[in-house]
Amino acid sequence: MKKIIAVVTMLLAFTINANAQDKKISSKEAATYDIEALCAKVNVEEPLKSDLLRLMMMKHDALSDQTLTKEQKESALKAYEHKLMSGLNKEQRTQLLKHPDLVKKLTH
Repeated sequence: MKKIIAVVTMLLAFTINANAQDKKISSKEAATYDIEALCAKVNVEEPLKSDLLRLMMMKHDALSDQTLTKEQKESALKAYEHKLMSGLNKEQRTQLLKHPDLVKKLTH
């Protein structure tokens, strides 16, 4: 009886662990969440949204790349931050910079 309980417990533990690993989101989903958060605070028009979505997807792909060193990732993140800020006009940048937590989320 003890062996059956042990086997069932192990089986349940492995199942829960496997399900937890499957819940990683794709770069497109993560980028969509980033853009939604940005649009909640900053007025962004539709053509710019699609461009920023591609930029955020590239950022998330770079973050998930296991072959890059920490320094390379930091350099890439700085480049993405520069591209994000240069894509916004002065008013949008001002609105965004009022929310430092959002800036950190979008650029790291």
